[in-house]
Amino acid sequence: MRIKISFLGLFFISVLMHAQNNFIPGSVITAEGTTRNGEINFQDWKRSPKQIEFRNGNETMIYTPDLLQEFTVNQETYISRYTSLDVTEQNLDKMHADTPVEFMDVHIFMKQIVRGTINFFEYFDSRSHYFVEKGDDFRELNYRQMLTKDSKLRPQKNFIGQLNLLFSDCKSVKASNSLDYKREELMEVIEKYNHCGETDYKFKKKNKIKSDYGVFVGVGLTQLKFERTTGVFEGFEPEHTVSYNVGGFYEIFINDQLKKWSVLGELGYFSVEDSYEYSYVYSAALDYKSHQNLKFDLSTIYLNLMVRYRFNTNNQKIVPFLEAGPSFNYSLSGSMEVDQHKDNVEVDNYYVFELRDVIYGLQLGVGVDIAKFNVGIRYVTNSKVLNFADRTGLNSFNARVSYSFN
Repeated sequence: MRIKISFLGLFFISVLMHAQNNFIPGSVITAEGTTRNGEINFQDWKRSPKQIEFRNGNETMIYTPDLLQEFTVNQETYISRYTSLDVTEQNLDKMHADTPVEFMDVHIFMKQIVRGTINFFEYFDSRSHYFVEKGDDFRELNYRQMLTKDSKLRPQKNFIGQLNLLFSDCKSVKASNSLDYKREELMEVIEKYNHCGETDYKFKKKNKIKSDYGVFVGVGLTQLKFERTTGVFEGFEPEHTVSYNVGGFYEIFINDQLKKWSVLGELGYFSVEDSYEYSYVYSAALDYKSHQNLKFDLSTIYLNLMVRYRFNTNNQKIVPFLEAGPSFNYSLSGSMEVDQHKDNVEVDNYYVFELRDVIYGLQLGVGVDIAKFNVGIRYVTNSKVLNFADRTGLNSFNARVSYSFN
């Protein structure tokens, strides 16, 4: 048991050491205009990166926005701009009726969303900032919420006027007053302008639902428990035994820029097997004991439905999370058998107990995302494992590693 646990610990440490970096093919254009091909440490940025790691052979460099014109990785292009950024306070707890409108000159990386007559970019810090470029005109599309004296939020949608000024040379395209400051809606109206005069053009909306899928493997310590240890179970002391599980998952992210909330479905296989020896005194006067040998095994196909919350606040490489949800186990095979031998009794007793076809459980877990890996620990409690006892429990602590293909 100790050897297996030590091996699992070493494996987790290995994953932690190697999964923080995710160097994939990419290129940079330096401030001087030189194009360099190599590898970029891509971290699937939710917040716009403040710097990037670029590797060419054995040479690794850190590039900040002032050192680059742009970089491309994972089919995404980020440009570098020194620009004015709206930093007006948008935290409701800190806002007041006299909150000033503030701008700050910053040098930042921003992601290119649309390329055309009007280029469209996104910069994300604590919220989305959208930028447009037409010819030599580069500016932020301004949108903010302001608090009135009667403590009501009033949106300032200056971006609508900014867009209509840019669209003035195309009479068929106009930004309506109902336009929201959202990526998809802004993309649609900008793309329509970029295709001005094309009668057969139709904007294709992208799927807003973000998802992920992959595989997992786990090793656990599982404990069989009884509500009452009487009869043939008298003297039974619960011990932990090794269990195994493996399967696949599909995760759907709730529409959130930082992918904090998600719903996770898992289909897996679980297996546990062990034997226990225990005894109790059935005749105190004669010091006669009853000796039992309990054999237990269970294999199930299970379906887990989990809700996961990630503490993703600043585009960190390691993102911790909490998760919880129900578990539905469908028995493939399993049995519980007890051989009983009593002192001074020639005939042994043999008991067979049936396991339930469907076992319901609850799971609680913690873990971390590290690039495409996910390392976590779950506590699983299953009730009503046996048909004869409503409160028979099967509890586990599982250590798991998942790998995402997306």
